[in-house]
Amino acid sequence: MTRLLLPCVWIAWGLSYPLMSWSLEAVDLFSGRLIIMPISGAILLALGVWNGAPALPDRRLWGQLALTGFFNMGLFQIFLIAGIATLGPSRTPIIVYTMPTWSALLALFLLKERITFRIAVSLMLSLAAVGLIVSQEAAVRTAPVGTLLTLLAAISFGIGTVLTKRMAVAGDVTINAAWQILLGTVPVVIVWVAFAQDAYFHLEQVRGLAALAWLILVSNVLAYACWFRIIRALPAAVASLTTLVVPCIGFGSSAIMTAAPVSWLDAVALGLIIVAVTLALGRRETSKAPNQTT
Repeated sequence: MTRLLLPCVWIAWGLSYPLMSWSLEAVDLFSGRLIIMPISGAILLALGVWNGAPALPDRRLWGQLALTGFFNMGLFQIFLIAGIATLGPSRTPIIVYTMPTWSALLALFLLKERITFRIAVSLMLSLAAVGLIVSQEAAVRTAPVGTLLTLLAAISFGIGTVLTKRMAVAGDVTINAAWQILLGTVPVVIVWVAFAQDAYFHLEQVRGLAALAWLILVSNVLAYACWFRIIRALPAAVASLTTLVVPCIGFGSSAIMTAAPVSWLDAVALGLIIVAVTLALGRRETSKAPNQTT
C-alpha cells in the first residue's frame, strides 16, 4: 500500500512548484493561500468524518495541532509561495529540501541531539548549494530575497518536524492533517490583511484556475492524506528520505512547464542538496525515531 502512496506524494508535491507559478495568473499570492488552505482542510475533515472519525480531535491535542500547524502549514506556506514568486519555481524546491538538514540542526536545541561530523558536512553542503543559487548573475536582483524567503520556509517546516517528533500526536491522521491546515490558515489571514490592497482574482485565466484546482485537490488533499499515512507506516528517517524525489520532479517539471532558465550551477546545487540530505538522514537511521505525523 505504501508503495502506491509514495508516487502520489512525489508527483503531487513535485508538480506543485510550476503550478503555483501558474496559479499566480488567476490569483495573488496570499489570496491563493486563503482559497487553497480552508478548502483543502474542509475536504480532508469531511473525508475523515466519512471514514468514521470524530470531527474534533481529543482536547489534549489542540495545543499540539495548533503549534505544528503554525509552522508546518502557516509559516511554511507563506514563505514558500513568496519564495516562488521571487526566486522562481525551478530553484525554490532545491532550497526547500534543505529542510531535513535544518531539522537536524534544530534538534540540537529542542531535542538535545548532538551534531556529528556527518551533520556538520551536511550543513556546509546545504549552505554551498544556497550560495551557488544566489551567486548566479541572472538572478542577482531577486536571489537574495527569494533565497531568504525559501530558507525561512525550509526552517519553518524543520521546526514543525522537530516539534512533531517531540510531541507524538495521536488520533486519526486525516483529521489531524485537516486541523493542522485549518489552524495554519490563521497566520495567512494576518498576512493577507497586510497585503489586501494588492489582491486580485481573474476568472478569465483558465490555466491559473486549473492550477489552483490542482493545488487544492492534489497537492494538498491527496498529498497530505497519503503523506500522513506514509509517516505512520514507515520509520521517520525512511519516509523523509523518500521526499528527495520531490525536488528532482519540481526542478525538472519547472524547467519544462515554465521555461525557467536552468544552468549547470543549478544542477550542481541540486546534487549538493541530495548529498547533504542523505548525510543528515543517514545519521537518523542509527537512532530510534519517535512517531511523526507531518
